[in-house]
Amino acid sequence: MAIAAPTYAAVVARVDKWLSIEQGITYENSTALVPRAGPEVVTCYGFGTKADRSPIVSVIDDWCGKVIGTSVSNGQTVWARYNYGTFTVLVSAQAINGGNWVIDGNCNRLLRLPVDGCNTGGVNGKQGGYETDLYGQWRTDPGSNGSDV
Repeated sequence: MAIAAPTYAAVVARVDKWLSIEQGITYENSTALVPRAGPEVVTCYGFGTKADRSPIVSVIDDWCGKVIGTSVSNGQTVWARYNYGTFTVLVSAQAINGGNWVIDGNCNRLLRLPVDGCNTGGVNGKQGGYETDLYGQWRTDPGSNGSDV
């Protein structure tokens, strides 16, 4: 399945250039935009690699600009891992609980929730986490050496 091109031009200011990007779509099972229902719950990792907010937000903005408009079916995960050399940032969106939806402009907001809602002592030392709502799970995860920890 090809990732749909965004319907708008995105401009992303990168703080640091990443060295490489791995990305993919994973299917567990086999599309219309469905309004988000239920609460948005943020789970913080609180351990693992720490990274500054700026490069994490740069990754979120770049990735969301590429995947807006992509259909995600129940059990499917769309993801990318950006490599900065000294650390990586994994971002993903997964359809859960029978949900099928299209990635929309909420992508940036949902991926930033664990960045800004966890490790709140400043803009440095972010360890990520994930947001879960009724039909989706959005993950932002700094790691080291290709690992998610």
